[in-house]
Amino acid sequence: MIKYMKKIHPLIGSMIGIGMASVCAGVGPEPSLMVDQSAEPSSWQCTGAVYAPLMGLDGTIGIGPVVRDVELPFHDILSNLDAGLTGAFEARRDGWSITGDLIWLKLSGSAALVRDSEVLLKEDEVLGSLSVGYEIYRSEKATLDLLGGGAFTWIDAELELITPSLATPQRSTSGSQSWIDPFMGIRFREMVSERGVIFATATYGGFGVGSDEYWQLLAGYGYRLSESTSVAIAYRMMATDYQNGGFLYDVKMSGPNLGLIYRF
Repeated sequence: MIKYMKKIHPLIGSMIGIGMASVCAGVGPEPSLMVDQSAEPSSWQCTGAVYAPLMGLDGTIGIGPVVRDVELPFHDILSNLDAGLTGAFEARRDGWSITGDLIWLKLSGSAALVRDSEVLLKEDEVLGSLSVGYEIYRSEKATLDLLGGGAFTWIDAELELITPSLATPQRSTSGSQSWIDPFMGIRFREMVSERGVIFATATYGGFGVGSDEYWQLLAGYGYRLSESTSVAIAYRMMATDYQNGGFLYDVKMSGPNLGLIYRF
């Protein structure tokens, strides 16, 4: 198993980004949670968010004949993160919603094998989504939406094996893949105080169209600081099981998300 070893990397962009809520309609501190319930139902209500997905990674990555288990605990993410860009948005009107999310991460790590051997892993990944939701339930404090959309994944990975004592001291393999997963889901939120809200989202997809299986779970709490600004904390789990030819990406990511939400 490749266990990422701690080392210092610059955090480019400080996890800043405004992009597309929830990866795949259910990820990241959901900007829709702070939508103004008193607004005219026919008017557009828009929110944007920037957030830090401090998620760990656990699973199996394979490129051609080289297949390795990988493990990166979420508390070590900043030590192995070379760069990152994350963000989300949502627009709502007349019970309909359009949501999106974007995450770009650049990771690298190394681990000792036997004697003086070492394996290095570098990975770039982009996770994005766009979905349409329809509100099927609304009360004075709570709403429930049905979701449907597509999730885009792009992975570029490189594995390098360093074995100074062998005839071939350095071997490397690399590969990249991109695919789109259709998904379905539900999203729930409820005001629990004048300024506080709880929320949860679940999505499931893949269905063999892109990956064999793709799912995400998210639950958290948001707090309104002002009429236009809120903060949120959530815990997210997401998993993808994808294989195409000699490329294997069977990985689960999980960890806390911290976000700043702005309504305009």
